[in-house]
Amino acid sequence: MKHGKYSKVFNIIVPILLFLSFTCISITSLNSINNMQGNARVINYSGIVRGATQRLIKQEMHNNKNDELISKLDKILKGLSRGSEEFDLIILSDKTFQKDIANMQEKWEEIKKEIYLVRNGKDSNKLYSLSEEYFDLADEAVYAAEVYSENKVQNTVTELSLLSILFIIFVIVFLFFQKKQKKLSIELQVAENASKEKSNFLSRMSHEIRTPMNGIIGMTDIACMNYDNPEKTLDCLNKIKLSSEYLLSLINDILDMSRIENGKIELYKQTFDLCGFCERLYIMFSQRAQDASLDFNITSNITRPYLIGDELRLNQVVVNIVSNALKFTPANGRIDVDINQKIIDDEVCSLIITVKDSGIGMSKEFLSKIFEPFEQEVNMASHQFAGTGLGLAISHNLVKLMDGNINVSSEQGKGSKFEIIIELPIADKADYMKIHDSVHSMDNDNKNLIGYNILLAEDNEINAEIAMSLLEMKGASVKHVWNGKEAVDEFLHSGTIDYDVILMDVKMPEMDGLEACEYIRSSKHKNADTIPIIGLSANAFVQDIDKAKSIGMNDYVSKPFNVDELIYTIIKLNNKI
Repeated sequence: MKHGKYSKVFNIIVPILLFLSFTCISITSLNSINNMQGNARVINYSGIVRGATQRLIKQEMHNNKNDELISKLDKILKGLSRGSEEFDLIILSDKTFQKDIANMQEKWEEIKKEIYLVRNGKDSNKLYSLSEEYFDLADEAVYAAEVYSENKVQNTVTELSLLSILFIIFVIVFLFFQKKQKKLSIELQVAENASKEKSNFLSRMSHEIRTPMNGIIGMTDIACMNYDNPEKTLDCLNKIKLSSEYLLSLINDILDMSRIENGKIELYKQTFDLCGFCERLYIMFSQRAQDASLDFNITSNITRPYLIGDELRLNQVVVNIVSNALKFTPANGRIDVDINQKIIDDEVCSLIITVKDSGIGMSKEFLSKIFEPFEQEVNMASHQFAGTGLGLAISHNLVKLMDGNINVSSEQGKGSKFEIIIELPIADKADYMKIHDSVHSMDNDNKNLIGYNILLAEDNEINAEIAMSLLEMKGASVKHVWNGKEAVDEFLHSGTIDYDVILMDVKMPEMDGLEACEYIRSSKHKNADTIPIIGLSANAFVQDIDKAKSIGMNDYVSKPFNVDELIYTIIKLNNKI
């Protein structure tokens, strides 16, 4: 009897806990959506202010008055500081950004006064000088907004991860106590109700970024209602992970576009196998095409398969275009990808990648602005196929960074054809195998850190817990400190402990990771010059990585980090690969 009463109490309490955790995940998710959208608009308009002001200055210096643009810039600057319904701008609660905007407004008032003086015959030298100072302030404001947005995203990811872990724990406990209490008829009814709720929820969503969040919420709901079906619950959790990864890809699209527009993205050139590239592309899309009843084909003409370039960014470009082809090609259609290689000489080849589909096509008017950010064709299809409108803009800019060209031809109702042309250096198989072997040398026994002593400097409690748990599960002994000063003290006075590596968060209170690294390198400790120091940060800009390495860090891993990548880096720096 006591056990029966306990079960009844448990059956009341645990669903309440599940509901509360689910509600927290939902509220956090929806808040993150609104924040990311608002932050993205602030970043975008900060860049617009700079470009529009530059255009205005040029016009005024050539005696072309533009009071309308001056008025609009006044409104945008005020909106960036105080928020604006007209431009749908939120107030970015970041002191650095607000300080930069305040400085911009002050400088803008000086520029306006100087404009009117120039119009009355004054020399334009001072106007030019003021504008240059203003542009520097605008760049700083954009960067501050980007850093603030990235930090917000990282905090949201951390919060959602913790909430998801708590939710999974509740689900597992609930499954353990309830697996014998529900019958198949109840499971079917619950699944049917969950499906209806999910469909109703999806039908209300109007923006692309809400789609993966809806997937997370919907699958969590299904898992909650299928607590006594472990297989179904695991399937739901896997789908939650996929939706999270898709959401991260959308965030990355927004950040990539911002980095591209501000010249803060660089290519990482390395030897790669073009044949392997083709195979992975086919594996990625063949099943999706089959599920959509599409004929998907990849043909290739490759004579020198080993090339030097940024395979990850090239893959991003092709995946964007093929994904669009899948999205906009109706059932029973056809998608053909042709990868053709033309040898220019012994050192360089021309790579021509063509993606052709029999989809809905595009109008001539839209083709003229297809590569502009946030552009989408306004027709019936645009309501059926949502999107951020950033994929092609990013692809176009990445191809330009590769000194290549991307051409498109299309006709409504008759499909589209994209052609990417890039010249890449040719490499030897030996160069590729050297990299390939080093990357895969950890496939077996090297994927553990048994015997490693690691010093972790991390000021965020949840991030520290995640890193320590993952590293300790791989066999490492981890000592955690809360800031750079504690890291320096621990390293210098570690006594009999010889640390194999220091994992150093870059941004910490009291003493940041960069300052701590400099202090360690300049100390008289016997291992000051040799101890590997790996920077950990949510900032993944090239200049951040270069700065970290310039002051003495051996490597740099961006958050959220991949544990296998981190382990590989640790072992590599200890010369065990």
